[in-house]
Amino acid sequence: MFEEKIKPSLVLTLICVISCVLLVVAYNATYVDNTGVVTEAMKAGLAEIYGTSDGYEMLKNDDGTVFAPEGVTSVLQNAEGNTAFEIIADGYASGGLHLLVCLDNNGAVSGISILAISETPGLGTKVQDSAFIGQFKGLTYDKLPPAESEESTGSKTYIWGSREVIDDLKAKADAVPAGDYFQLDAITGATFSSKGMDDAVTTALNAYNTMKGADVE
Repeated sequence: MFEEKIKPSLVLTLICVISCVLLVVAYNATYVDNTGVVTEAMKAGLAEIYGTSDGYEMLKNDDGTVFAPEGVTSVLQNAEGNTAFEIIADGYASGGLHLLVCLDNNGAVSGISILAISETPGLGTKVQDSAFIGQFKGLTYDKLPPAESEESTGSKTYIWGSREVIDDLKAKADAVPAGDYFQLDAITGATFSSKGMDDAVTTALNAYNTMKGADVE
């Protein structure tokens, strides 16, 4: 009697263990580490924004590791100074936006290429629309808002970036009329996805400004 009751559970447990082992083996056999590699998706993204992917190289540190400023996965650059930032940003889903934020050699946004997206279909995925992405084109570091204005609801004011970035933005605040700062036009029903795109662009512009100040080649 006891064996009849316990045997099915043992068999089921054994099947689960074997299945898990097979999944791990299959994953290890098929996993490809793309760290430090300019993938075909990235080449397609570069071609989409710049017209070509030729001449773009991934920046590396002196020790050969991938150069990755804060919030950035990798940086691609060509001899003309066009710079693309690979960024994985949170939207509605954690890490739901995998992007190339592309800047020209003057530090203005040339465009954004979506490498992968796992946002809500029909809502968050609308951030791929050209009308939404188009609002970022031409945006430069000096047009980033130093802080979000407090709403009538009493929402907390916050500032993007490191302390150095914050101080620099504050120093420039008086020189730029308030109306000239970039204001995100979010997609209705996709606030998190819209904000994720905005954060990614802000991250890229902050990184570019830091690189420019450090004279990174």
